[in-house]
Amino acid sequence: MRTHSLWLGAALSMTTACFVGRADLPDVAAMDDRSAPSTDVASRDEGAAMDVRMAEDAAPAVDAATDAGVARDTGVLRDAGVLPTDAGPCSGRLFCDDFEGAMVGGAPRAPWRVQANMGSVTVVNTRARSGANAVRVSTMSAGYKSAMLYVDGSGVFPVAGNVVYGRMMFYMDRAANDGVHWTMIEGRGPLAGRAGVSALYRYGGQHMQRLMSNYETFNARTDCWDHSATSVPQGRWACMEWKFDGPRNAMQFWLDGRELTDIATNTRGEGCIGHDLMDQWLAPTFQRMAVGWESYQMDDAREAFIDDVVFDDERIGCP
Repeated sequence: MRTHSLWLGAALSMTTACFVGRADLPDVAAMDDRSAPSTDVASRDEGAAMDVRMAEDAAPAVDAATDAGVARDTGVLRDAGVLPTDAGPCSGRLFCDDFEGAMVGGAPRAPWRVQANMGSVTVVNTRARSGANAVRVSTMSAGYKSAMLYVDGSGVFPVAGNVVYGRMMFYMDRAANDGVHWTMIEGRGPLAGRAGVSALYRYGGQHMQRLMSNYETFNARTDCWDHSATSVPQGRWACMEWKFDGPRNAMQFWLDGRELTDIATNTRGEGCIGHDLMDQWLAPTFQRMAVGWESYQMDDAREAFIDDVVFDDERIGCP
């Protein structure tokens, strides 16, 4: 059984976001070019999108709140007997947030941060999977656009062993138009042994609104894909789970508790646009985990809702 030092962000406002610090830095190890339609994955205009995101990374990110330090100072240790023994679905998790303690109309509380380009990330009480609140991510009709919320370090990442599990509840009325590549889930960090190169493991979709795994890098040309026969659910809440396994260079995805094996990858996917890493999906040391909506070609305005987010070093399951 794992032993955690649990602290509850903004305990005085009754939020159920909880975070457990991890400090170990893991090592990272090491994909088959099956066949690729020429229009697969992010089109070549994603290069411009990458430039935008790199510029965002170089600039200070927009803080979801300014009280991350205060949250730590006022956090309450369960071992001190202040929190109930049974902390519910957040008990023992590295990170857990149902957004109930967040201010409606504002951004999610720290340690969440926001990355937005032609989009917005807002706590709302108009649609929720549990409780009253959820996060609305929306983007305008444009080319590259982003509405992502992420945790970067903040005592959560990196995770010992560099194996990260995630879970979120996701609602969307209409997915992207056919051919538009989008991302809903992203883990990123530096690539061991390759100075200046960062790698991204992603889940999203592209063709006929079908789900897809995607591998991308900064300062190395890759942009790789692996497609599913399953479409993203629309008009209902869906449970999305994932596993990013650094030592095995592997990814797995579950939809409503069922694994989609056709977008599980282990070192390789179906193909890549760039071949700087010999088509290998080399995992980074995961230092940042993001959820939301980001897309890379011209598309209509989009809106989605996210609730009950958990990051951990064990599989979480659906609520």
